[in-house]
Amino acid sequence: MLKHSMWVFAAVVCAAFSPQPVMAQTKALDMAPATIRFGYITGLAFPTFIVSEERGFFRKESLNVEKVFLAGSGPVSEALAAGNLDLGNTTPLSSVLATAKGAKTLMVSGYEYTFIDKAGHSWEAVYAVVRSGEGIKRIADMRGKRIAINDIGSSYTYMMREQLMAAGLNPDKDVTLTFIPFAQMAGALIQKQVDVILASPDGYQLARERAKVDVIGTHTTLERVDIGLSSAIGVNSDFLRKNPDVVTRFLRAFLQARLWMNEQMGKNSTEVLDIVSKSMKYTPERAKAFWETRGGYYGRELPFVNVLDIPRRLIVRQLAILRTSGMIKLDTSNEYSTYVDIRPLLRAYETLGVKWDESKH
Repeated sequence: MLKHSMWVFAAVVCAAFSPQPVMAQTKALDMAPATIRFGYITGLAFPTFIVSEERGFFRKESLNVEKVFLAGSGPVSEALAAGNLDLGNTTPLSSVLATAKGAKTLMVSGYEYTFIDKAGHSWEAVYAVVRSGEGIKRIADMRGKRIAINDIGSSYTYMMREQLMAAGLNPDKDVTLTFIPFAQMAGALIQKQVDVILASPDGYQLARERAKVDVIGTHTTLERVDIGLSSAIGVNSDFLRKNPDVVTRFLRAFLQARLWMNEQMGKNSTEVLDIVSKSMKYTPERAKAFWETRGGYYGRELPFVNVLDIPRRLIVRQLAILRTSGMIKLDTSNEYSTYVDIRPLLRAYETLGVKWDESKH
């Protein structure tokens, strides 16, 4: 089990945002059949989406979801901004940056979380992995090293830049940031093409099967919040304006999937894992590793956050990371509603009769 004290960070001070107005909804949802072009990141398991497909929740909402496979969150945000996608799997950092630069994209819900649960178990989207015995134990030891990140627009690019700067290193001069797809990271580390990888759970598992490696950090220690989002649902702003009910129905499908998943987890059922393993064609060994490091968290996030929510404190942190790393101006808007339209998710909650806890938001 990974410990939160791998890296020691200062506490995050969360500034208050002006709340986004919530309009009363009296009109019934338009349930006319609709097609959604959805940006899906290649090679990673996203159980919420897989369950929504396999259990028929999209079908129940009269939605045909066409997956468009892309290499990372940066390309998804770009495609959303250009109108080449309607909804997609992005990350808070890449989406906040795109919106801050004037792109026509917003986030409408969370997707997959990363956190340390109340029992002390770490559920991580990314592990900072190094070869054992080479003297890299913390960020400050990375001077002159080659660091692999999954894509140039990834959240981890900006998180790592901020941490390098905090350690007194210049991310443009003192290290080499190399962009390698998640699926190729383990091989790059073992073959000594890079010295550090920010690997998915699969990549970490593959690396430790082939060599002695150490974990020196995680998504949680990089982001420094009680609960983070490794991915979120972004939307093209024009699509949201023209099709608010379609977006709400998409989120209703996700919400129903997550409620079902939480119920299964409460029963200690293996059905969620079975569905994901079949979809991803996992071997039993790989399925077990995925479940223990990432896939088995559903329901354990509830002490920290509403299901699928993007909490205000997380957007505070994203803005701080982007400012510190020099990616946005100091006077960039702090308004939560600049980056997130939470109203479709609130309406999904309302129309499904699910309770929302504002104190967690």
